[in-house]
Amino acid sequence: MTTLKGRAVYGSIARGSTLITRMPINFTAAFTKPANILPHKRGEINDRHHELFKKDLKGKVLVFPAAIGSTYTGMILMQLMRDGHAPAAMIVQKVDSLLVSGAVLAEVWFGKGIPIVEYSSDDLFEKVKTGTHVEVNGNTGEIIVAD
Repeated sequence: MTTLKGRAVYGSIARGSTLITRMPINFTAAFTKPANILPHKRGEINDRHHELFKKDLKGKVLVFPAAIGSTYTGMILMQLMRDGHAPAAMIVQKVDSLLVSGAVLAEVWFGKGIPIVEYSSDDLFEKVKTGTHVEVNGNTGEIIVAD
């Protein structure tokens, strides 16, 4: 096992297999498409311009560089968390308050927030591959990678 030390952003502990992209994600563009209305499509990225197009985030540890786009990011994430279609955790290279607001609001209003850790180094993409099992600790910033 390898332990990476990031910055704790929002807390709890979650485990899961990773879904990785080096492309920033516009959550509004990805999750406000008509296809996301269908119950089996709610966790899918439906932004045709993104490399994770048609990938389901539900229960995955999402690893990505940053959120981009609309100020609606937090509301989209909160809804995914409330409805049970969110990733298990997020590891992001550059966190922002709009991204974090979704987890905070989902926890406060619905008891369903997820851990977020900021890990800014590019070695993240060398040490963690898609499908790798990890544990994310949003309280300490630790990312435990199963080798």
